[in-house]
Amino acid sequence: MKNTKLINLLNTFSTAEIKKFRDFTASPYFNKNKNVISLCDEVIKFYPGFLSDKLNEEYLYSRIFGNEKYDYFRLKNIISDLYNLGLEFLKQQSNVYTSFSPDFNMITQLRSRKLWKYHTKFVESYIEKFRKTEIKDGFYLYNEYLLTTEKQLSNVLKKPTSIEIIQEEFNSFHDFTLLNILKFYALMLHISKENRAGIVLKMFDEVYSYINNEKEFLNPTISIYKYIILLSVTRDTNYYRILKKQYFEKFRSLNFEDAYYAHMYIFGYCMDKFNIEADRNFINECYDLFKHAYENNMVSLGVLLYPDFINYVKVFMRNGDKKLSHEFMKRYKHNLPDEQAENCINFCNALILHREGDFKKSLALLLKVNFPLVILKVQVKILQLQLNYELGYYEETREQAEYFRKSLANEKGLSDDYKSSILGFVQQVLKLIGLKEISDKTFQKEALSEFKRIIDKDQKNHFGIKFWLEDRLKEF
Repeated sequence: MKNTKLINLLNTFSTAEIKKFRDFTASPYFNKNKNVISLCDEVIKFYPGFLSDKLNEEYLYSRIFGNEKYDYFRLKNIISDLYNLGLEFLKQQSNVYTSFSPDFNMITQLRSRKLWKYHTKFVESYIEKFRKTEIKDGFYLYNEYLLTTEKQLSNVLKKPTSIEIIQEEFNSFHDFTLLNILKFYALMLHISKENRAGIVLKMFDEVYSYINNEKEFLNPTISIYKYIILLSVTRDTNYYRILKKQYFEKFRSLNFEDAYYAHMYIFGYCMDKFNIEADRNFINECYDLFKHAYENNMVSLGVLLYPDFINYVKVFMRNGDKKLSHEFMKRYKHNLPDEQAENCINFCNALILHREGDFKKSLALLLKVNFPLVILKVQVKILQLQLNYELGYYEETREQAEYFRKSLANEKGLSDDYKSSILGFVQQVLKLIGLKEISDKTFQKEALSEFKRIIDKDQKNHFGIKFWLEDRLKEF
């Protein structure tokens, strides 16, 4: 019984839902089979978990049918009936998509029965109710459109020549449609950039021109997506500033999903400025964004992936916030998968110790880390190289650099852009050691100048490697 469809379904029910499901099963409107009700009563006694060894077919049969001879197919039929009732129960549950459906069904029924007085009353009351809603997302716009359509229909049916509400209906449809188009464009542009996929953005030029020329949109969610699109296309920092300001100011008017995706798009721009342009201002920009997400319980859309857990600590520590890093780790460490928890905690603590200057302890922790993901393996090796250099272990640094270089050359899990950037960094670390060993100060000064020129021109900043090299130059 433990891995049956029925038990797997009931395991997802909350305590409140289990109680409601019992009442649902006992309702003659949905079920008239008393044996199914008895089965439900017996099964839910094992909630939560349904782990008891007593939960088996023979036991349930005896509880329902007493001393009658065990009949597997008879029991199987009522188990199947109870499972189907579970699915029917789910159909009755309200969520963001369906919470307004029963009310809307009532309104359309009132219209179809030509009860105009009541129809008008309910339409107007719901329109007023929706306009007081704080979150003005796509579901809000969809429901508003349904209501304005009903308002227009009732006017036309009562007075066939009526055009009073047509502009209101069109405006509602416009907002609902525009938001969904912009959300698709934002996601498709992101996918195209990340995966180089062949995305076809139909009508994009026309829509882009429209939103670019339209000064403002009253709906906060549409306004956010407008600036996401403008920023995605132009990469203009002015649009970034507007988007970030609106995101923080209008955060409470966004639903969780829109807020999370807006965070993702803004962070994507920040990381381009950090990784590619090596703009140190965006250390603090990333910190502001991640701190805001943390304080608003928005660190993930669903399950917090362990690379994202590490990313939060990296962002906080780049800005030197040890306290927030430890607070974040304590709060979310229980979300880590068991097989990667120790790796994550050791790596994050190594990052913190490195920032504090405790290089030996940091290096000792790194030796315990062995991630399966290539992108994290690379970050571990980068930090090990940095620590060996900072500790003055130059021979170890040279050996590790050579091993790192060879492994990168054969690595298929990294893009050419990342490989080129990291291989350049490994080469520059070796040059740093060479500079340290130059005794002629005049020659060293000339070599440092050339070294700085190469870094400025060619070195990208993936994982902060360019910043680290620049900081090492200041030590000469």
